[in-house]
Amino acid sequence: MKKKMDKNNTLKGYTLIELVMVITISSILSIAVGGFISRPITAYSNVLDRAELVDASTQALQRMVRDIQRAVPNSLRVKQDPNNANRIALEMVNIVEGMRYRATAPGLFLDFANPVSQFNVIGQFQFAHNHPICITGNCRLVVYNTGANTGGSIPADNPSPGANVYSTIAASNCSGCLPPPGSVTITPPTTTVTLTNPGSEGQITLSASTLFALPSTRQRIDIVDTPITYICDTSAGIKNITRYSGYPINSVQPTDPTAAPLNTVQGAQLTKNVTGCNFTYQAGSSQNNGIITLSLTLTSRMGETITLIRQVGVNNSP
Repeated sequence: MKKKMDKNNTLKGYTLIELVMVITISSILSIAVGGFISRPITAYSNVLDRAELVDASTQALQRMVRDIQRAVPNSLRVKQDPNNANRIALEMVNIVEGMRYRATAPGLFLDFANPVSQFNVIGQFQFAHNHPICITGNCRLVVYNTGANTGGSIPADNPSPGANVYSTIAASNCSGCLPPPGSVTITPPTTTVTLTNPGSEGQITLSASTLFALPSTRQRIDIVDTPITYICDTSAGIKNITRYSGYPINSVQPTDPTAAPLNTVQGAQLTKNVTGCNFTYQAGSSQNNGIITLSLTLTSRMGETITLIRQVGVNNSP
């Protein structure tokens, strides 16, 4: 601290009043400058929080959209967990590769009047014959899936036997009904499916003769591996979206990750800090595609909140 000389050349310090005045003025200036600086810093921090939330939610939605667009037509289904209002599930069946089956001779063709054990597809397999699940014969075939729900509003676990990818049994015997008795939309899990490229056309061999229910208007056949489920859970202490795959197809849609079949596979967390989400699926018709609306709300630790909504057109032409 500087000192000053009086007229008698005697050293003196600052008075207490002077010190108090200096401290007071310095405090006022510090508060003014601090307030001026803190506002843009706070704004910058909030912008960073929002940017991180937008990036996380965008990546989550993009991953969901990719799976939706690769799903078996009409296999999407949405269900609220009956035991947890904070948990909602979206499920679909994943396509490994889509092909067109040979519907007429020459060559082996897919006959819808009689069970078949071998038939050709137009062109060669590009991916499915080398897929890890298909190599072991555990891929399954889907022809003309009519929809995940029948005879009720979504979400109704009511797959029509023989005409639905989620049905675990063949069509029953009834007079003049469709699909024909004993027919299926998806090959049974006990049937081994072998995919080869012996020539210009791919060939499918089944370990047991199978009668498919209804022919596709586009001669479409899908080679599938397993279902995929997204669980959005906004419960306290969880607040995330998790992706599950690799479990067997079930007629009843799974919604509880702690119960079978989801508890038999390892889930992959898609994003965290989820405080709200909603999945709404409007099934299409023969003239129009279906629409699924994905709504996702994320909240940061600083209290910043963003909501993104994505609508996706869903192919429903089997």
